[in-house]
Amino acid sequence: MSSIKEAIRAAQDIKVEHDVDIPEWGVTVDVWGLPSGDWEAYQNKLNKLRFQEGKSGAEMAVKSNRAEIVAKCLYEQGTGQKVFPDLAEGISILSKKSGGIVDGLFKLCRHLSGEDRDFEEKVKDAEGNSDGDQS
Repeated sequence: MSSIKEAIRAAQDIKVEHDVDIPEWGVTVDVWGLPSGDWEAYQNKLNKLRFQEGKSGAEMAVKSNRAEIVAKCLYEQGTGQKVFPDLAEGISILSKKSGGIVDGLFKLCRHLSGEDRDFEEKVKDAEGNSDGDQS
């Protein structure tokens, strides 16, 4: 019998949306949610920018950071290989693409990562996935 730690480690809990068609780019990709550590780093970066640069500077930084999140979430269709293994290159490319497309992909990444739900929704979802054997 495996330990709880090993069960958690082995759990495949990152959501994936397969076959996302982006006709404007002529591609179909898989979009993966991000692990909690990546989202925490993103939120910490945004909070730091808001503190340092004020509202207008942070708004510009948020837009470029969305390209970073999207670059981390895009995978070649069916292969599990990142589209942008070089993150800096991915950010550079996506920063020059349509804001509407990048924003839509960002929202999908956020949804797949569970970051578009509030705490109460997350608790309800977790309770729904529980088998009721809590002690």
